[in-house]
Amino acid sequence: MMDLLILIGSKISQDTIHSSLGKPEYSYYFLMKEFVPALQRLGSVVEVKSLDEVDTLFDQHSAQGRQVVFLSFSPPQQTPAGLRCPTLPVFAWEFDNIPTEAWGDEPRNDWRQVFASSGAALTLSCEAADAVKAVMGGDYPIIALPAPVWDRFQGEEMAGAGRLTLSPRMLSFTGHVIDSPHLGLSADCLVPSPEPAMPSEAVAEPVVAAPAAASVRWLTTKALFKGWWAEAVAPFLPAAQKAAQSSQPVPPPVVAELRQVELRGVVYTTVLNPGDHRKNWIDMISAFCWAFRDVADATLVVKMTHHDLESYRVMLMTLLSRLAPFQCRIVVIHGFLQDEEYRDLVRHSTYYVNTSVCEGLCLPLMEFLSCGKPAIGPRHTAMLDYLDEEVAFIVGSAPQPASWPHDSRALLRTSLHRLNWESLVSAYHASYATAKRPADYQRMSEAAERRMSRYCSVEEVSSRLGAFFESRLTPIAGEVKRSLAL
Repeated sequence: MMDLLILIGSKISQDTIHSSLGKPEYSYYFLMKEFVPALQRLGSVVEVKSLDEVDTLFDQHSAQGRQVVFLSFSPPQQTPAGLRCPTLPVFAWEFDNIPTEAWGDEPRNDWRQVFASSGAALTLSCEAADAVKAVMGGDYPIIALPAPVWDRFQGEEMAGAGRLTLSPRMLSFTGHVIDSPHLGLSADCLVPSPEPAMPSEAVAEPVVAAPAAASVRWLTTKALFKGWWAEAVAPFLPAAQKAAQSSQPVPPPVVAELRQVELRGVVYTTVLNPGDHRKNWIDMISAFCWAFRDVADATLVVKMTHHDLESYRVMLMTLLSRLAPFQCRIVVIHGFLQDEEYRDLVRHSTYYVNTSVCEGLCLPLMEFLSCGKPAIGPRHTAMLDYLDEEVAFIVGSAPQPASWPHDSRALLRTSLHRLNWESLVSAYHASYATAKRPADYQRMSEAAERRMSRYCSVEEVSSRLGAFFESRLTPIAGEVKRSLAL
């Protein structure tokens, strides 16, 4: 094995991750951290904070005879160019073709430029690797490797976590929670009724306190109206009116508090960024409420990964109000979960749900499967590598035209996968029935854990990556030295 120094870097750092949740490329930080245990088996690993460090460390260690490589955990168009250190992009890609044209005065938007410069690349799915080879040639050195998450869910603290549990269990975390049974949901909240005019000579009746449910509905209506005003009206007001509104006292922000939520019955969980339309969470929630509108012991826990609650609150409340009444329960968690809190979320769940129209990998889905939690989801893009009927209830899908997510022109150059909503409802029904048959559920749980041990263990990933480095780093280093000599 070569004497190897592996430099790693991401646009997001430990210092900025809390405030970056939901922003573009925030997930690359988590991806980078997941790869560290596998990389440490291959050499010394150093996380760099700036690009200046990369060439400094390269010059210092290569002069001592060490092989040095920089793994840039970023989309190819953001991969640094012109470094002396051999630089390989490590990227997620959720489409079956890659950009082969430049736009916006950025040559790197044509990914052929990036891959030709790097000489090799790492991606997370076989479909993405095939898309690169289709353009760069079948012998282009690119390897498809998942993040090695399986080992993190095999410790003592997760022992027995895959066992089926339908009895009450408590989830504690610091943050905010939106719990559907406590919202007084009604479509009436969407259009406040006008108050009847009182005759001028009438004597005002004594004010009687409204029932609790009506009070909650009024609060919901006010919340929806405030959000609608802020999003649809305020931005278009004349400057004078904006100034007058801005002079009004602003209420203090709601402080995140310690929450305790009791979960019971069959618990479906998802982790997603509400600002990413590819996650398709509207279909997820609407199909759930439709499938379980008369089922009280079915709960959907939605862990939102976004720094701003207001960015999705109005849309969520409007959706739930339009779906009401329903007997099932929707619990939305907003806040950064610590490791132990996240493990509890996995432990207390029955299934993981994915309704994405495309995926570059889906770390949460892999984590839940690694812990023996079966899934509901479609078989497309990166999920083709590890999802099938043995470990999941498969949702049907079909391709439709789409744009690459970073294409400012929004041209239709690729495709995503529209889900079959009726198939999603059927998957919910089938999974609920299976949860009521412990032996059948246990077979899926054990199959999920076995599948992920072969797919994304540290040993498997480090072994394949080590072989790739052995075959590629020496030629790349030689090419870099020759180019510098010129």
